Amino acid sequence: MKVIDANVIIHGRGLNEELVTVPEVIEELNSGKALQGLNSFQVESRECSQDSLEKVREKSSEINAKTSDTDEKLLALALDLQKPVFTDDKELQNLSLHLDAEIEGFLDDIPDEKLSWEMKCTRCGEKASKCGCGATPERKLSQRSSV
Repeated sequence: MKVIDANVIIHGRGLNEELVTVPEVIEELNSGKALQGLNSFQVESRECSQDSLEKVREKSSEINAKTSDTDEKLLALALDLQKPVFTDDKELQNLSLHLDAEIEGFLDDIPDEKLSWEMKCTRCGEKASKCGCGATPERKLSQRSSV
């Protein structure tokens, strides 16, 4: 069984195993090509647990990941099922690495390092939480570590 992202359904071929995703991924599939891909496979739709979703959202916030609500639910489902996330979404792969979740790339290899970011003031360079400038913070790479 694999927990799959929308890109796998859209570009999928040769998937001969049980596939599962969250309802939000199914909702993302609006184009004709995507719907055709969805109809080519048996894809089960399941909800993730709130406990796993909270864990994922906490880590996402901690590393300032740019993951969507759907991405976070997908990863939470993978944690619930203890199955790999099958995706080429680099932000989702990175968050998965931070949570020690199993991931597989579809068309691309998975990253060989984990990245974390800080939100820094564009005016004074301070961390957004310490800045009094009022400028809009920007995401800056703060840590890079090998997997």
